[in-house]
Amino acid sequence: MFENYHVSSSHDEMFDEENNIRPHWKTLKDNLETIGLDQLRFKQKEIDWRLEDNGVTYNVYNDPGGLNRPWKLDPIPLIIEEDQWNAVELGLKQRCKLFNLLLQDIYGEQKTIKDGIIPMEVIYAHGGFMREMHGMKIPLVIYAADMARGPDGKIWVVNDRTQAPSGIGYAIENRLTMNSAMQDLFEGISVKRLYDFFETFKSIFNSDSIRHKIEPLNVLLSPGPHNETYFEHAYLSSFLGLTLVQGQDLLAKNGAVWLKSLKGLRRVDTILRRVDETYCDPLELRQDSQLGVAGLVQSIRAGGVKMFNPLGSGVLENVGLNPFMSHLARYFLDEELILPQIATWWCGQAKEQKFVLDNIDRLIIKTIDRIGEKHTFVGKNLTKKELKSLRQEILEQPHRYVGQEEVEFASCPTLVKDLIEPRKVVIRAYTIVQKDEYTVMPGALVRVGMNNDSLMVSNQFGGSSKDLWVLGESKVVPLNPLFKSQSIAENSLENIPSLRAENLFWLGRYLTRSILTARMIRTTLKYMTNASRYDQASNRQTQEMLTKALTHVTMTYPGFLDDEKQVVAFDEITSVTLNSMRVGSLAQIIGMLSNTNTYAKNLLPLEASRIFERLSREWHQFCSETKPPPRLMIYNMDKLLMQLMAYKELIQESLFADQGSVLYEIGARIERAQLLISKARALLIPVHDVVSEYEILETLLTTCESLNAYRARYRTSYEIHNVIEFLLLDTHFPKSLISEIEGLMKLFPQLPKFKNAIYLSRYEEPVFEAFSMMRLSKIDRLCSVQSDEYIRGELETLLSGLSTRLLLASGELSKTYFAHYDE
Repeated sequence: MFENYHVSSSHDEMFDEENNIRPHWKTLKDNLETIGLDQLRFKQKEIDWRLEDNGVTYNVYNDPGGLNRPWKLDPIPLIIEEDQWNAVELGLKQRCKLFNLLLQDIYGEQKTIKDGIIPMEVIYAHGGFMREMHGMKIPLVIYAADMARGPDGKIWVVNDRTQAPSGIGYAIENRLTMNSAMQDLFEGISVKRLYDFFETFKSIFNSDSIRHKIEPLNVLLSPGPHNETYFEHAYLSSFLGLTLVQGQDLLAKNGAVWLKSLKGLRRVDTILRRVDETYCDPLELRQDSQLGVAGLVQSIRAGGVKMFNPLGSGVLENVGLNPFMSHLARYFLDEELILPQIATWWCGQAKEQKFVLDNIDRLIIKTIDRIGEKHTFVGKNLTKKELKSLRQEILEQPHRYVGQEEVEFASCPTLVKDLIEPRKVVIRAYTIVQKDEYTVMPGALVRVGMNNDSLMVSNQFGGSSKDLWVLGESKVVPLNPLFKSQSIAENSLENIPSLRAENLFWLGRYLTRSILTARMIRTTLKYMTNASRYDQASNRQTQEMLTKALTHVTMTYPGFLDDEKQVVAFDEITSVTLNSMRVGSLAQIIGMLSNTNTYAKNLLPLEASRIFERLSREWHQFCSETKPPPRLMIYNMDKLLMQLMAYKELIQESLFADQGSVLYEIGARIERAQLLISKARALLIPVHDVVSEYEILETLLTTCESLNAYRARYRTSYEIHNVIEFLLLDTHFPKSLISEIEGLMKLFPQLPKFKNAIYLSRYEEPVFEAFSMMRLSKIDRLCSVQSDEYIRGELETLLSGLSTRLLLASGELSKTYFAHYDE
């Protein structure tokens, strides 16, 4: 299995310098050889399937393969001996404690600067230094370190992550997947479990609650589903019993932070932040941010909310601190630094600057922070012109640059296609702090480079991951009794964050609008390609009415209503269908549906996501067609409708009440009612000749998927009197307008703010009025036409009034549950 394994780096995890197996790898090597290479390839496919089935993704920015890239896990783990890991643990705890003390000093007395331990430029010139946090006590609760084994065989610190360390959720999923798919590898090997670490992690959220409630409200603040690690945000929030929120879900008020839930405002106790700190408060920090909460800094300043990875901690992610870490260890702890670091020279010192400039082609040059498009330069890879430019930049702003020794990371056996090859690995280990006690995760997220020559090991560059096995037995930590009760309390309709509820509401609306618009386009196209059953005059009149109705339904004005401009029918329909830049087009509606699907993805079954991904892929491929012929458009409309209906059915089958299904259903009913009104106003109000009227009524029933139901009810030809009664006023027909409005009246009492059955709320009043208007309507009056008119005036008045009231109800519902304007 390892006969073609050629070690090219200075150190390999599995084999020593003489190509002998290291003792602690022997059992794993025997297990791998027992499995065999063919079976290992099969296991890799099973791992890929399990990760895909669990929806584990990693978003890669500007990736041509799509936003959600499947997470990659190698079947061969990385093994570390217990004694060596114990030494690493001591070093991580020391480093975390050191950073905690430094963080308090930076935003407090700043003695390290006054006493000359750290140059002030290293702190003040760093993009993570936040003057707004000065004078505030901001303890560091979560710390992560990127580490790699150096040429000397020791584990070195490469980077520090203090702001919003990612990867914990992926580390859990990696271990769970290995437990399921690679049980044969564990034979004869004792591996420390991760469970104990996460039980401790969960307990922090309850023990550190500001108000010490039995069931505190703890949230995970995420930038949203377009963030690279959004899967992890959703995964961790569920795993740790946190409420997943975005900035729009929260409100800073009266010195505290509140969650906008369907029931009303709920005070937040603690925040686990995954939003970059500068984006957290548009009031005091970055003004153009739409990810944060206005007033959040003031709420933290007032002590109204606690943040586990505090604002301002990003200043510690500072390679400019590396040359001074040994001095800081002696200054704060009177200890020597346990974990070695990569040799670093800060260019703000004359001697060090000269060394860096003299050896610039042999070093790795970095800015002290990661601001800007490029902040890392590999000297040996730069041209003479680029080196000259970089030298000039260092001379102009020396305090912003460091030079680092180029260190070759150790390699580890990795399954690459069909062979086992060495690949560079970087370990991200995690430490949490609880009441001055430091707990290190007995495992880590291991990232694997794309090739063995790469100096950059990152998932953003397409690398994969490994599970880290720390050998040894685990101690038993008792189960936290508070976690279960909190999870149950949070999973109720009234506790749903308003943004999630709003997305469910619009998911119902956009999905319904997509289906009905696609159906209208398909019906119009079918008529235009088969308009030869009756005389030409009626064909022209019917086609004119259908195309104008399409413009009214999609609101793509002026469209077919533009009398001054001769509109080519198929060109206009193609635009209404495929032009994503046109407001009201089917392409634009599907784009909005795609956004709401992304936000609601973690609530929906995996099958729904797969259907929608296939739908999106095939739809984008169709949209790239230039002037597709009508029959190709009809074919694609049929395919799109089948996929949308399958997607809709999966949502309705899987979305349950506590997840907010009532919001989805309310949105769908409002949209169906509004679009039915639009079609009725366009097709039923004008008066036509007998032949044209027959065709228009037949087409209207077809677009409403009600043709067979009408035939079963009336068993007569299409008559205007029967069609108006059937589609608008028939309480026994579930797709009629009055049934949709009555359904809304039954759904509203299920909402959390519904008070009693005596007084109507602001959003109920318009719907009740609409229902009353329909019940009081007389079919004969609605069908009647004045002798000097060509429209049904009573019907127009009714439909116009109904549309206005539904719009008002939708607006008042949004204000009450999504904007909380009355609080």
